[in-house]
Formats: sequence, C-alpha cells, structure tokens
Amino acid sequence: MDLNKAKLRTHVAQFYSSDAFLLNSLTAVIGPALRAGDTAIVVATRAHREGLVRRLKSAGLNVANLNKQGRYVAIDAASTLTKFIVDETPDTALFTKVIGELVERAKRKSRKGRQLFVFGEMVALLWTSGNRQAALQLEQMWNELANKYDFALYCGYPTKGSDGADDREMFLKICREHSAVVRGGSQAVFATEEDWRRNIAHLQQRAEALENEIAERQRVEQELTRARNELENRVAERTAELWEKNLQIQQQAETLARANQGLRQLSARLLRVQDEERRRIARDLHDSTGQMVAMLSMNLSGLQATAARVDADLAKSVAENAAVANQVSNELRTISYLLHPPLLDEMGLESALRWFVEGFAQRSGIQTELDLSRGFGRLSPEMETAVFRVVQECLTNIHRHSGSATASIRLTQEAGRVLLQIEDAGKGIAPENLRQVTSFASSGVGLRGIRERIKDFEGELEIASGESGTQVRVSIPLSAPPVNS
Repeated sequence: MDLNKAKLRTHVAQFYSSDAFLLNSLTAVIGPALRAGDTAIVVATRAHREGLVRRLKSAGLNVANLNKQGRYVAIDAASTLTKFIVDETPDTALFTKVIGELVERAKRKSRKGRQLFVFGEMVALLWTSGNRQAALQLEQMWNELANKYDFALYCGYPTKGSDGADDREMFLKICREHSAVVRGGSQAVFATEEDWRRNIAHLQQRAEALENEIAERQRVEQELTRARNELENRVAERTAELWEKNLQIQQQAETLARANQGLRQLSARLLRVQDEERRRIARDLHDSTGQMVAMLSMNLSGLQATAARVDADLAKSVAENAAVANQVSNELRTISYLLHPPLLDEMGLESALRWFVEGFAQRSGIQTELDLSRGFGRLSPEMETAVFRVVQECLTNIHRHSGSATASIRLTQEAGRVLLQIEDAGKGIAPENLRQVTSFASSGVGLRGIRERIKDFEGELEIASGESGTQVRVSIPLSAPPVNS
C-alpha cells in the first residue's frame, strides 16, 4: 500500500538513520500528493522544513502559491510542542485545541474529495529527548484526532541512540499505535496490501523475538541481583568487622583527643600565668626597683654638687655613678615595658605596638614599618595581649635568625576578623625545615606559643618562606571568645 494512494486513517512510523533519507521519503510522498490536489501539514524542525521546501521546489512545485492557497502549511515542531506539554506530558485538551484547529482549517482548505496528509515530528523530539512515554501518549492522541478528522499521518523517528532494552520495549508499543512501520534505508513503503500484511507478520515475529530477548535480560538481571545480594551480605559482614575496629580506633582517638585537650588547656593556662607573671614582674620593676634606682639617681645628683666644692676627682666619680644609675633606670624601664607595656592596658594595642616597634627598630637596627588600618579600635584585653605577643615573638625571630635589614607589620580588621601579617626580606627557611615548622613537628617554643595563643581564639596561622624572605599570616575571628577563658 503506497502512502500517496492511501486515503483512510493511514498512520505510518518511519524509523530513519539519516536526514537525507527522511527528506527524500517525504518528498516522494508529499510531492505527488500536492500535484494531485491534496493538502499537506508539515510539523517539523527548521532544518527539515527548509530541506523539504528545497526538494519540493526542485520537483517543480510552487510552494509559495501552495502556502497562499492553504494547501501547504509548515510550522515549527518544537514551538508547537510547548503549547500543549504540561509537566513533560502532552495535555489532551490543549493538543485537541492546538492541533485540532490546525487540522480543521486545513480540511476546510482542501478540495472536495482530496486527502489531507500530515507529517509530524513532535514525537521525534520527545523520543530523542528521552521522554519515550510522552511520545507514546502523543501517538495515541494523533490516532484519536485522525479518527475524528480522517487524515493520513506520517511520523519520523531517528534510530540513532535507540538500541537499549527500554527503547526496544517502547519500540513495540510505538509500533502497535501505527498501521505500518518502515525501518531501514528503503524508500518503498508497501507495494501491495499483501506486502503490508507480510510487514505486520514480520513485526509480530520481531516483537516476539524482542520479548524473548527481554525475558532473557530479566533472567540475567535476576541472576545478577542474587549475586549482588550475596556480595552485599559479604560486604555487610566485612563492614561490621571494620565498624568494630573503627569503633576501637575511635575510642582510642577520643582518649588521645582528651589528652591533647588537657595539654592544650594546660598550655593556655601556662601562657596566661606567664603573662600575669610578666605583668607582676614589670610592675615590681617599675614601682619598686625602678623607684629605688630613681631615688639613688636623685641622691647622686645632689651629692655631685657638694662633691664639686670639695674635690674635683670625687665630683667626677659621683658624676660617673649618677650616669650609671640613670642608665640602669632607663634599662629597668625598658625591661619592664618589654615584659608588659603599661600602654597595652591603658591605651590599647595600637599605642603599645607603635611604642614597641619604634624601640625594636632602635635596639636591633632593623628598619621596621608598622601599617595599622585607620580606626582599628580596641579589642578584648585577652586578644590584644595575644596579638602583641605574636608581633613580639615574630620580630624577635627576625632579629635572631633572618639576617633581614627590614621588617613590615600590617594589622587590619576585615570581614569580622583580625588579620595580622609580618614579613621580612631575610634568607628565609629551607624547604625541608619549612615543612617541619608549618607542621609544628620540630618548631621552637616561640612558634608553638604563637600557635597556642591564636588557637585559643579559634585563629589560623600560615607561614610562607622562600629566597625573598618569610611571611607569617595570622587570622582571628573577632567574635570568637578564648576557648579556655
């Protein structure tokens, strides 16, 4: 049964492997139908619409004139599909409204007694997108519409990517919705009714073979399921053993963590005791020893005037002792401030750092730059002490080990964190030593103290070093209270 001779409810599925074959098949069907006075509706992709028009024009058909007569209607498959798809499923009422009205208009334009031919590619779009169930539902809607309006329908299905077991099952269902199926590269559809019947018998045999293949696949899947269940049982047994061992390891880790936590708390307590002791010693040096040395200096100054009237040598000796007393007083004040600067408690971190950096540069000869963000403000006393000690320890390490002539300190507040960066231009740390230092496997007391101080505030410490120097970066959240406070 040739399609261009079929008149009543012919519904053919064309499975094709190339666009050229599909377009040639359509041209062979639509061209003669249009010449005979039939009407055609083409719902296809842009590429297929344009390719079909070129072929129809090459066959001598005036497509523009056919458009004006309403006997050749071509619309886009994808945009039309969106008009009746709801939640990835074709809606019957919307389909009847959109496509039914299109078919009804075309039927009115058709000459009396002539056939309406429809080529639909919307099912192909659903098929290739993987929505096989929607494609099947759309085919069923087409059948219902064809029963109502009496037209021949031709559907195109690409064969590429349709070889899975699920596709084969859906292929059988799709076939059952059609009066004929063409699969392969032959352009001839059916020459006679007997050819059509033989094709149906062939499809039935193919369906039976596919059903047998599906049954075999299901049997294999059952075997695989049993094997998988056995494997899962063995895995479960092994998992239980590993879980028991993991539990033991976890208990050991918790014991170790408690011990480490105890050590950390002890370390933090020692640091606090150390700070308190420094504060006490600094106060004693300043208030007691410093006052006595100051009084001694004043007495020597008064004695110096009397000695000058008695004996020149005695006056010289007294002057030398007065100078020594003044020097001792200055050094006591410096030691006291280094132990714990009063500015840290009275004026805050900014003033204490400026005083300390200035004195460090004078004592060490290292040109030191301090960059504080504008309006830095006060922190909690504990955090200010921690930051001051980090700066103090880092500058001490630069003076002792780096050989750098310069050092820079940058302190800012950004995004709710205190950011401290201390950098030198010295010889740096050798890579093998840097790994040990950053892992704190063999770091000195100073770095361990820095780590413990900032860890007490949930802070982070990074150390980077190379030929151009060493950089220490500290980040402390402003909102984090000391863990062991």
